[in-house]
Amino acid sequence: MLFDVTALVLTSAALGHAAEASVAPASSSIVATLNTGSAVPPITITPASSAVDPGSIGHGIPVSTFEVHPTNPAQLRTLSGITLIRAFAGLSPAAIDKIVTSDPGIIQKVLDAPPSAKDASALWASFTQETRSKLITSAPRLVGNLSGLPVSVRDDANRLWVSRSITDLKSKLADVDGRAVAESDIQTLQTLTRVLAEVKTTKHGPARELLSVDPAGEGKAVIVLGNLQTANYVTYMVPGMFYTVDGQLGAWTGDAADLYSLQKKWLSRLAAQNPADAGKSVAVVAWMGYETPNLTNVGSLDAADQARDALARDIEAMQTQRAGNQPYTTIVAHSYGSTAALMALTQYDFSVNALVLVGTPGSPAQSAKDLHVKNTNVWVGSAAWDPVPTSAFFGSDPSAPSYDAHTMGVAGGTDVITGQTLAQSLGHNEYFDPNTESIRNMALIGIDQSELVMRGDAADEGRTLALARIGRVERVERVDRVG
Repeated sequence: MLFDVTALVLTSAALGHAAEASVAPASSSIVATLNTGSAVPPITITPASSAVDPGSIGHGIPVSTFEVHPTNPAQLRTLSGITLIRAFAGLSPAAIDKIVTSDPGIIQKVLDAPPSAKDASALWASFTQETRSKLITSAPRLVGNLSGLPVSVRDDANRLWVSRSITDLKSKLADVDGRAVAESDIQTLQTLTRVLAEVKTTKHGPARELLSVDPAGEGKAVIVLGNLQTANYVTYMVPGMFYTVDGQLGAWTGDAADLYSLQKKWLSRLAAQNPADAGKSVAVVAWMGYETPNLTNVGSLDAADQARDALARDIEAMQTQRAGNQPYTTIVAHSYGSTAALMALTQYDFSVNALVLVGTPGSPAQSAKDLHVKNTNVWVGSAAWDPVPTSAFFGSDPSAPSYDAHTMGVAGGTDVITGQTLAQSLGHNEYFDPNTESIRNMALIGIDQSELVMRGDAADEGRTLALARIGRVERVERVDRVG
């Protein structure tokens, strides 16, 4: 059904759619005043007792040098970003609970305009363990959705917030006494219940961590399979239209689990050829970090703008956390999500090691060389009966020879290494199906084994495990390059 609707939308629409206050410079003797307007007293910012991190945080105030001491709860509503988080850190758990209960929007205020991952990471490092524990317990939604904080911290906070929210919603809905039940409460309960179920499942794949969650609208959730802090290879999977948390999160995390399992199998196979490379690990991120479009807005780039910013923020956060130990990072993006990923890789400064595009409706860049992908390691898969890739609805066609990307086979056949029969991806939604040539190739690209990717040409028969380059300092020259 999605195949037909997507094709209809993209072929019938018109082509060519384009798409706090200043403070004195920091020094050890300065006491600065943050003007908040006449309604409330000013907020005094005084030197902190110790310096933990020398980094500069927001408005030129070194996070390790200054602390925020609000003298009136109403002042919190005049703050934002880092300054607001630091103010929360200075409150008691009871005060935080009172403020968040009376004004839930104060947390959303920070999440709508979050600090950079670098700033959030430095701020968290400056807190004592006591302060961190207090914030996790008293403001779990804030902590759980701050890019730049350790994954395990965000997972703990998000699970706590989701569990509490489910309990509160069930209690609220059980006490309606015949009154009309708010449809939004029912939808939120269903969404959060689905998220918690997917995070806790042990059906297949590794332990999961909840990196972020937002039940508003159709919902957003990012679930990590594997250890994002230590994995040698990290793959982000970005979905296209019609993916809702309540409806498709289970399927999407299932696809991520299949990719994770396949990557592990290939690593084991390759380690058998080179035992010194045993122990390599992977993590796959089932990324539904944006509200995907539907029939009413798929012709617009509004949702892609949101996805672009959120995806860039998450990858930059991971790279901030992995400073000095960067993993091999791959983005695998489908349909509308691929356009969003392409926007992030042209409009942000972060870079990745590989990019896989399947069923893409167009690129804002004219060439793979214009993307922040190292060594122009861009791959494109197009199914025979998928009309979306050739629509170029949102820009140039990445599958065109002029784009200079690699062709990834999706037509099925026999795996030249394992002898396994690989299924064909026919339509728009079959790229992630189990046992397909498509997902086999995605798995190999994600573990830096492009020489083993089948491309649907005569050179495929020459691809053997001897081409594997796991752990090698010098890269094996590629057999060929398909434009």
